[in-house]
Amino acid sequence: MKLLALRCPSCAQPLKPQNPEVIVLRCDCGTAVSLSDTGLNTITLQFAAPAVEKFDAWLPLWLFNGRVHITNRQTQGRNKQAEQDAEQLWNYPRRLYVPAWDLPTETASQLGGDLVQRQPSFERTDQPENAPFIEAVVTPEDALKLLEFVVLNVEAARKDWLKSLEFHIETTTPQLWAIPALKDGSGWRMQPVLK
Repeated sequence: MKLLALRCPSCAQPLKPQNPEVIVLRCDCGTAVSLSDTGLNTITLQFAAPAVEKFDAWLPLWLFNGRVHITNRQTQGRNKQAEQDAEQLWNYPRRLYVPAWDLPTETASQLGGDLVQRQPSFERTDQPENAPFIEAVVTPEDALKLLEFVVLNVEAARKDWLKSLEFHIETTTPQLWAIPALKDGSGWRMQPVLK
């Protein structure tokens, strides 16, 4: 077991994680800090320009540029439109999204699937001074594994009774984005962003 001094690498003030599973948090000085077995490191955190004035916090989201290669797709019924939709969605490189805040896997894969199909792009904005950042609890490696659930979620939702699916994913190194959100009951609802 290795003990880490939880101090910001930029300003040395103490860091106070709210979640024991935290992977990335933001220091009061504005520095994004990743926590790992090897220590504390600064990480680039990009903020998506909000299209609305009012929001409650920033949510972490991993953004990959990549491609999904479907090698085998078996269904119980033959639905040509569903097959064409699958080919059209995955046949070219695209942005792949994985929510990085604390969410059940099913919810994260549904949200990621919705974003993959909508393909929002984000316009960067300057780092805000006092908006809270919800800590990231998903590592880039786990985000890549969650992408498999995102793909399965999208394909299982098609109207052709999916029996089996084989695929592999090629991606670049992910970027961590902060997306504006409103509190929604016990969870969060992402807000529109400028594109």
